[in-house]
Amino acid sequence: MLPGCTLKVDTYRGRIEVVESDQLEVRVALQVEIGAETEVEADRIFSGLNLTANEAGNVVTLRARNPRETRVRFVWNDKNQTELAWRISVPRQCNVELTTLRGGITVGNLTGRVVARAETGVISIKRIEGSIDASIETGDVVVSRCSGSVKIRVLSGQIQVGSIGGLADLKNSTGNIEVLSAPAGIVAVAEAGDVSVGFPRDTVGDARLSTAGGSVHARIDPRARGAIDASVVWGRVESLLPLAIESGAHGKKKLVGRLGSGGPTLTFHANGGHVKISPGETYFENGSGFPETSVPTNLR
Repeated sequence: MLPGCTLKVDTYRGRIEVVESDQLEVRVALQVEIGAETEVEADRIFSGLNLTANEAGNVVTLRARNPRETRVRFVWNDKNQTELAWRISVPRQCNVELTTLRGGITVGNLTGRVVARAETGVISIKRIEGSIDASIETGDVVVSRCSGSVKIRVLSGQIQVGSIGGLADLKNSTGNIEVLSAPAGIVAVAEAGDVSVGFPRDTVGDARLSTAGGSVHARIDPRARGAIDASVVWGRVESLLPLAIESGAHGKKKLVGRLGSGGPTLTFHANGGHVKISPGETYFENGSGFPETSVPTNLR
């Protein structure tokens, strides 16, 4: 395989783990666990598993299907399902497109574009020099760092991200959104949950944080520059920053002010909670984008 290759995995169930390698090749290990009481039954179940692997034009495609397990099933047959566990090593410079219905996805440190889709489980992504597009119905999305743009969609779960170097587009229907550092611009929307985002000194992109059923927490480096427009419906706006207030006031339902001159516009709105604006920490400037202690244990 050449640097910049693409790996595509599409499996009807099972965990997918992709790790980086210094080798210019793709290595695949697939563990299959079959719930059966007899060897004959296990052989019959395994015979229904359809596995395909193709390589063409610097693209490796892996696919797993089992018609027996994708149709309507009765609960007393659940013990006879197969469990798949994929572990795949790829060159460090590689794009990945990963899809699983039930199982979760883990991606290591890569240079390229990461696309991850799952119905249930957890999507965990370490450090990506590129972009991320991830979505899950029930479960969490955890990202350590991404140098480029990030798009995340969650129906029920949590979104937790370290630092984002590009534009961020995050939406969560039921659950919280937490971002340590988003200097290049962010739209973060939670329907039923809190939104917490940090803005470092070098923030240059506009931001729009909003929640229907929670609060907005914005941590802003006092040395940053920009306009702040904060509002609530039922709660209040609280600010600990030395803002030049243009309208509204601390403790009221609206506050419009500035930090320095110029800079982006940061808009915060909460329907059912508060907007809290506090000074950010100096670790936003440490080069990596986040302190090591802030990274979830499973991403170190």
